[in-house]
Order: sequence, then structure tokens, then C-alpha cells
Amino acid sequence: MLGDKRGQIRVLEVFFAVLVVFSALLLTRPIYVAFDDYGDRDALYSIGLNVLVQLDQEGELGQLINQRNWTEISSKLSILLPLGVSYNFTVYDEESRIINSSPVSSGNLNGKSVVSIQYLIVDRRDFSFYTVRLQLAWMK
Repeated sequence: MLGDKRGQIRVLEVFFAVLVVFSALLLTRPIYVAFDDYGDRDALYSIGLNVLVQLDQEGELGQLINQRNWTEISSKLSILLPLGVSYNFTVYDEESRIINSSPVSSGNLNGKSVVSIQYLIVDRRDFSFYTVRLQLAWMK
């Protein structure tokens, strides 16, 4: 009975495993990629265009605009855009009048390097044409 030390070895093994994991977490730090001003703009433009194309699959964005469902559009943009990116979403009709009655944005874009993406949307049900302007900026 005194010679059975398997339980003590397992406890020490678990203790050292936990120690290794926590020390790895404490010693590593996140690596941030620093872009220059043009790299920021190119990255934001690509991100914004990809988000608009993804939202427009199956005509979903046109339907949401036709329903005037600004909260759903805002929540979808917040989910699809990466953390640290603030946005402003504006919809124009055929005569360049602003359609969205409430602002669809996630922060103040003043004083930042803003990228503007314009995208043409057609609602397939009633063939309404909309121009969408998505403005993006890194929150720094």
C-alpha cells in the first residue's frame, strides 16, 4: 500500500501541465500588424467590399433596405466587420436622396482616415435600385 505512488505522480503531472499552459499564456503577447496609411486604406476597402458582397448574396440586403430594417442591417454589419473597425452605412435611392431615416453606424468617423465604398443594389422583387455607401475607419 505504501509503494503505490501512481496518484501522486498524476497530481504532479497535472500540476506541471497547468504550469506550462499558464506560463505560455503569460509569456506570449498578441502580434499586431502595423499598416502604413495606404495599407490601411486597401485593407479597409477590401474588407468593406467583401462585407457588402456577402450581405447582398441571395438579394438579402436589397430586401432589408426595401423593408427599412435598419437595426437588422446594423447588427449584420457589426457581426461581419472585424473588431476595431467603425462604420457608417447610408442608402440612397435613384434620385440620390438618403433613404435611411435612422443612422446606421457604430461610432464617430470624424478626424480619422475614412475609406468610402459605394455599391449598387437591385431589389429583385420590385426592381428598386439603391446606392449604398459604406464608410469605414479603424478605431485607434
